[in-house]
Amino acid sequence: MTLGENFELLVFAVLAVVLIFTAIMVIASKEIVHSALYLLGTFATVAGIYILSKATFIGIVQIFVYIGAIGILIIFAVMLTTREVGG
Repeated sequence: MTLGENFELLVFAVLAVVLIFTAIMVIASKEIVHSALYLLGTFATVAGIYILSKATFIGIVQIFVYIGAIGILIIFAVMLTTREVGG
């Protein structure tokens, strides 16, 4: 294995660990805003894995569509809903 292949494997391993952590935190977070932000982190790491896998177009679409549109829509929907305090 060359140095470039070792570096690519290391980057993939780091992205995989971050992806697993953020995906678990989407489910485990008690605050819905935090859960939505972890979901955006999950989308970003998936885009990173796509780009690392030489699927650059899919990675860019992942960033624009999921992070740019759906993620922001979820955050706005969560922020604009009313929440009962102490209920």
